[in-house]
Amino acid sequence: MPRRYIQSTSPLYIVMLGLLSALPPLATDIGLPAIPALQAGLNIDIGTATRTLTVFLFGFSAGPILFGPLSDRFGRKPVLLFGLTLFSLAAVACAHADSIGTLLAVRFVQGIAAGAAAALPAAIVRDVFTGHAALSRQSYVALVNAVAPLIAPLIGAGLLQLGDWRLIYECLGGIGFVLLLVAVLGYAETRPARAHDGSSIFGAALAAYGVVLKNRRYVLHTALLAASFGTMFAYITGSSAVFIDMLGVSSGAYGGLFALTAAGTMLGAATGARLARLWGPDRLLAGGVIGSVAVSGTLLLVALTGSGSVPLVAACVLLSNFCAGIVMPNATHQALHGVGQVAGSAAALLRSGQMLAGAAAGALVGLFAGNQLTAMAGVMTLSALAGLALLGVRQRQLSPAA
Repeated sequence: MPRRYIQSTSPLYIVMLGLLSALPPLATDIGLPAIPALQAGLNIDIGTATRTLTVFLFGFSAGPILFGPLSDRFGRKPVLLFGLTLFSLAAVACAHADSIGTLLAVRFVQGIAAGAAAALPAAIVRDVFTGHAALSRQSYVALVNAVAPLIAPLIGAGLLQLGDWRLIYECLGGIGFVLLLVAVLGYAETRPARAHDGSSIFGAALAAYGVVLKNRRYVLHTALLAASFGTMFAYITGSSAVFIDMLGVSSGAYGGLFALTAAGTMLGAATGARLARLWGPDRLLAGGVIGSVAVSGTLLLVALTGSGSVPLVAACVLLSNFCAGIVMPNATHQALHGVGQVAGSAAALLRSGQMLAGAAAGALVGLFAGNQLTAMAGVMTLSALAGLALLGVRQRQLSPAA
């Protein structure tokens, strides 16, 4: 009797892909409330404690590059199962780390593993859907993905009431094993069948990346995605210092505020999915990018004039995340359009660039001493302006007259 997998027409299919795509924000945001506990537990400074975030992102940026071509050669499912298994084992190892050096090393491995798994949902959507259906499904995947930063800090804060920071990593290991079971039982291979040309895996990877990097549409939309994610991660990195240290919010209230502002991404993704057919991808993308510049610039003005307050900062960030929720699934969809034979490699490189931009934005926020709201808003504005510049290049190079 043939095995019954989740059908691609089922809403559960999108939920499954969204949960897989949500591994990175879940693995970073769930630990945000535990950074002070980690600092005290391992007797380290706050800067070293926050490296557990950036090390994970750098690992993630390497994972898709390594495993994307393997998914084009051997299929999505073997790579997906390997990534989830390694992610879960690395989470357990993090929970038993006895030094910050060991923890950072294992977090890097965990990031690579997350990159092997979480980069594939975009390629799977590209395998299964086309046209407006693909854009709509990509937006709904992003919508499910956006739930992770909405609830992850609250889960982390709740776990800290039951144990120490190690319990958070044990929980991540359990989540990884559950997703592994879902992937084994629910996902049927979707990679398009194609004949191998006899080249080595390394040669095939270089050829695949050569194909996508020569595609102007792919490069421009991947860069737009990276700029939008940089805006978002600048906030993620600076949020605890801004709300807790500067504005005097308690750690419990911070979790609620973070969830509220993260809801902006989910609302943006839902709006983009509903308007995909009515407005079209180009108008949606332009509206999201321009809106991001306007909101980030407003937040920077608030910071420079010293008029920041909890409601005003939260409102600006919520709107900025709303714009990111519109831009990111749209840019992902358009980047992967027309690269079907190397969709795994293309999706992998796309996610790597996204995470590198996030890590760079977070590191840039950390370089600025003094007013953390100014630093956070400044990096958000720089990233948004980079997106606006890329939008202008896109309109010139991809217009019918170009």
